[in-house]
Order: sequence, then C-alpha cells, then structure tokens
Amino acid sequence: MTLKDDDSRGAGADWQPELATAPLYLQVAHHLEARIRDGDYPVGTLLPTENELAEMLGVSRQTVRQAIATLRQKGRLSARKGVGTRVEAGFDPDRARFVAHSRSELFEIASETEFAIEHKEQVSAQGRLAVDLGCRPGRKFFHMKGVRYAGNMKRPFSWNEVYVDYRLAAAVKDITVARRAIFHHIEEFTGERIQEIQQDVKPILIDDAVAERLEAEPGSLGLIVIRRYYGSGSRLLEYAFQILPADRFTYTTTLRAEL
Repeated sequence: MTLKDDDSRGAGADWQPELATAPLYLQVAHHLEARIRDGDYPVGTLLPTENELAEMLGVSRQTVRQAIATLRQKGRLSARKGVGTRVEAGFDPDRARFVAHSRSELFEIASETEFAIEHKEQVSAQGRLAVDLGCRPGRKFFHMKGVRYAGNMKRPFSWNEVYVDYRLAAAVKDITVARRAIFHHIEEFTGERIQEIQQDVKPILIDDAVAERLEAEPGSLGLIVIRRYYGSGSRLLEYAFQILPADRFTYTTTLRAEL
C-alpha cells in the first residue's frame, strides 16, 4: 500500500500530516498519543483496528503499524493476538522521554517541545569548555541558552545550552523560540547532512542557578544529556546539553530475544 501525500481522506479527528521532516509514522504516533492524552482513547480501551485507523487517517496500514510499534515501545499501548491494541496507563503527560535513539526521535522530541532562547552570545572556547567541546582553545562558537517546555507542562522541562560553530551562526542567530531541532536549521543552512551524533547521559546534581530556572530543588538529582553533532570530516558543528530534574524524565529501553 502506498503512503498518501494527500490528506483529503483524513477523517481522524483533527489529523493533518505536518509539513515537517518527521517521518509519517511518527506523525501518526504523535497524533494517537494526543488522542490518548485528550481522553478520546481512554486507558483500558482498545484502539480501532489497523485497517480502521489507516482508513480514518488516510495512510497505509504499514504506517499505522509502525506508529503503534513506537507507542508500544513507550509503554503507551500493548497488543494481544486475537484481542487488539489496548491503551495502557503508562502515559503521563508530566513525564517525558527525552533520551532519543535515532535522528527521527530527536526531530519528534523537538516538534513536541519549545526551546525558549533567553541569551545569545559569541564565546571563545577556553579551559574546561574547550575540553568539553573537544576543540582547540580559542575556537569561536555562537552560544544560546534557555528553558525548554514540553506539551502542556506548566514548569520548564529542561535547561538547554547550545554551542554552534560561529561560522554557522547566521543559521540560528535570529531564532527566539525553537520548535524543531537546532541541527535541522544547520543542515538547511549548509545543505550538509549531520553525519554523526554522539550522546552521553549522566547523573548530575542541579546547581542553584539552573534549579531556580527549572523550579526544582537546588542540589537535587537530575540528568544531563550531552550531544555532539559532526559534519563530514568529523567537524564539530554543534555541541548541546540539556539538564532535566529527576521527576521529569523517563528512560525506557526495550530488549528483545534474539531469533
């Protein structure tokens, strides 16, 4: 079955494919998740069949199947042969999974959140910053920082800081609220695809300044997610980190038996 670009058949609530880079199955997963959150598909009930959802949304059954698989990995849905796909209680809008496993998931996360940029400046990497960035001292970066909000959460979701190669500052310098991944802006500006993303996840004690911005307890446990984005030739184009209070993230891993 062929994926449909035309959404004229979309009769599923307010479903409308986005003009974004997120794959269609992730858009469908996001739509279904929103319907669960809004109570259209209450916990404990069964979703419509794959065929019914495909017909309602004007997409292929394979797209629906991929979307359901994504939500099953998140614990939002469960499936039993001969029964159907059941909505589970695992979904909590005040807790969000922020550790991504792919470029697509980074796009998905960014599209579901807003990065409110509060401060911008040119910086020269010296000392510890140069070590963290893995670059020579004196290299210039465009530095942005601020809080990120997720969904309808009243409190900030995370504290974000981003360092972009200063030669690429024009790609991001005018952004005040980022509603998609920063590295997507870089790719559009350069015409070059990010070749590699390295991610480190570590525990951290949240300092007073960040705790105040996140409305968290100073010295409380948090998670820091560090990402380095490389272009061709292993050139560092972006370095970014997010700090999340411990009660605002969930990290889920699914392990399957080998065949």
